[in-house]
Amino acid sequence: MKKCDICTFVFSTHQHRLRRFTMRRRPVSITAVHPSPRPGAPLSVLFSGHSQTEPEHRMGPQRLEYMLIHTVIEGTGWFRCRDRHYDLAAGDSFVILPGEMHSYQASADTPWRYRWVAFRGIEAERWLAAAGIHADAPILRGGADVALKAMNEIERTFRKKEWTADWEAEAWLKLAFSAWAKASHPNGPPVAASKKSIAAAEADRAARWLQAQAASSVSIARMAQELGYHRTYLTKLFHQEIGVSPVRYLQQLRMDRAKLLLLEPLSIEEVARSVGYADPLYFSKSFKKWFGITPSEYRKQS
Repeated sequence: MKKCDICTFVFSTHQHRLRRFTMRRRPVSITAVHPSPRPGAPLSVLFSGHSQTEPEHRMGPQRLEYMLIHTVIEGTGWFRCRDRHYDLAAGDSFVILPGEMHSYQASADTPWRYRWVAFRGIEAERWLAAAGIHADAPILRGGADVALKAMNEIERTFRKKEWTADWEAEAWLKLAFSAWAKASHPNGPPVAASKKSIAAAEADRAARWLQAQAASSVSIARMAQELGYHRTYLTKLFHQEIGVSPVRYLQQLRMDRAKLLLLEPLSIEEVARSVGYADPLYFSKSFKKWFGITPSEYRKQS
C-alpha cells in the first residue's frame, strides 16, 4: 500500500470514528409523565426519563418539591448539596430531596448519560431511610443495573398510558429501592431504631419541612401542627437533635441559600424573594447582620 493510500485510510478511519462518537453523544432528553397519578397517595411516581447531556450541561442552584433520583449510565459529572461536592461516574446515583438547594453538572470531556425517576409520598421517605439516604448522604454507590432497568420500565409504562400504570410504576420503583438498599447494606438491614434515632429522624423531618418552606412565610406553630406535635415539644426536640432552635435553623438555611443565589445572575430583590423575604431592604439588613457584609459586597468579593 502506498504512503498516500495509508494516509487516506487512516484519515477515513478517524473520520468514521469521529462520526460514530458524535452520533453517540448527540444530546437528547426524553421524559414520560404519569398519565393519572393519585393525589395524596403514600407513594406517587411522577415521571421518569433519560438524557444524554451536552458538555457542561448544568442544572441549579434550585429546589424541588418532590424526590428525584438520577442514575448515571456512562460519563462523569458532579452533584452539590449542602455545600458538599460529589464527583459521580457510571453506576452512581444522586438523590435530590424536597426543599434542598442543589446543583449538578456534566463534565466537559465526558458528559454523562443518565436515567431519572421522580416521586413523592410518606412511604418513599421510609424507603430512602432504608437505603441509608438523607440530606447529608445523598449518594448511592451500586445497584445501578437493576435501578436502570426499573427506570426504563417505568418510562415505558407511562408511555403506554394504561390504567394499571400506577401499580406497575410503584412495583418497579420498589425493585430499584431493593437494589439500592442491598448495595447500601450488603450484610443485611441496620439494627432496629432506638428511641434516640427515632428522635433524630423526627427532628430531621422537621428540618426538611423547614427546607421545603424556606422560600415562603412560615411559623413554628404551623410546622408543629402539620407534623402533629405540640409547638413546645417540637422546639425542644429540634434543639436537642439539631443543636439550634427551629427559628435559628430557618434563618441559617435562608442565609446559606442566599449566598449561593448571589453567585447567580439574579437581582437582590429576586434573591430576597427566593429565600422568603418580601422586603429586599430587610433581607439586606439580615444578611449583613448574619455575615457582616451586605449582599452587594458579598457578590463583589465572590
